Amino acid sequence: MMDPERRKDVLLRLAKAAGQVHGIARMVNEDRYCVDVLTQISAVQKALDGAARVITRNYLERCVTDSITSGDPLIYDELMKVIDRRR
Repeated sequence: MMDPERRKDVLLRLAKAAGQVHGIARMVNEDRYCVDVLTQISAVQKALDGAARVITRNYLERCVTDSITSGDPLIYDELMKVIDRRR
């Protein structure tokens, strides 16, 4: 349900985050300075947040809109669960 450009964007963000996680593991293994490790962890979290924003936008534009249009009352409960998870 995701258009190809959006999917490509999400996959690039996730690949970047995966690379950063592997780098963090290397840093921990090398006993690198804690602040440097924490800085990289923060960067991974931001990369994942970016991917989540793109996916959330897609969810709202496609899944939620389609469910509302078709009259599915359960979409509101699902949407609230999604919003609560993102906090």
